[in-house]
Amino acid sequence: MSDYPETDSRIPSVDIPDIMYDTFDYPAHRVVGSSADAFDRLGRSSLPEEDKAALGVFIERFSGVEFYRDDVVLLDHLEQRNAVKLPPWLREIRQVLSGLGPDVDVRFDDFDEWDSPRADNTDDDDGFIDLWYEDRFLGYLQGEDRDLLMTGARCYPILCATTGVNYLLAADLNDPENRHIVDLCDEDVMDNLYDGRPGTGSVYPAFESYASMLSHIVECRTADGTVIRARSL
Repeated sequence: MSDYPETDSRIPSVDIPDIMYDTFDYPAHRVVGSSADAFDRLGRSSLPEEDKAALGVFIERFSGVEFYRDDVVLLDHLEQRNAVKLPPWLREIRQVLSGLGPDVDVRFDDFDEWDSPRADNTDDDDGFIDLWYEDRFLGYLQGEDRDLLMTGARCYPILCATTGVNYLLAADLNDPENRHIVDLCDEDVMDNLYDGRPGTGSVYPAFESYASMLSHIVECRTADGTVIRARSL
């Protein structure tokens, strides 16, 4: 039985493997390449033209950094491990371009939507969103995390900024046709559920699409701490 009674009548709790004990070889199924490789893959894809345009901007801004994409085997594993069906649009775009290397943190200039409390969390010096986001596409950390995020907030994590609490950018699972990227804080969702309110009440639209999200990346930070600012800014 879930720790969040409000959600139990809708979707049953599911036990999933703790991420610490996941032995799947993730690096072997992440295809890494240059900006030329990314442009080539993008040009041959069947993504909507607006997505291609946004991804083209993103690639051009970070042309000196490695890019990566997921293969089908990895996406299938994530669905099985997390007991979730990823939206078709998310599977499609991740096979074209997932982002910068999975060990790279990113910052955004702003959000497309300004309903979220995080949209006001800006740096006084440059005006950009004052949060560094790391990869969280592995999914739910364990069963309780799935209860909170999938069952309670109806989302699948993509990126996460941790500052005592987890600020997540995620795919909305309520409607597989909804291509928006949503923003939430796990502590706010938890508070809602304990108070008997829907966890989705603390889920806010952030970006119009995955491609738009990538086009708003303004800085990246590599594993050795090097910060790279987007070109032309």
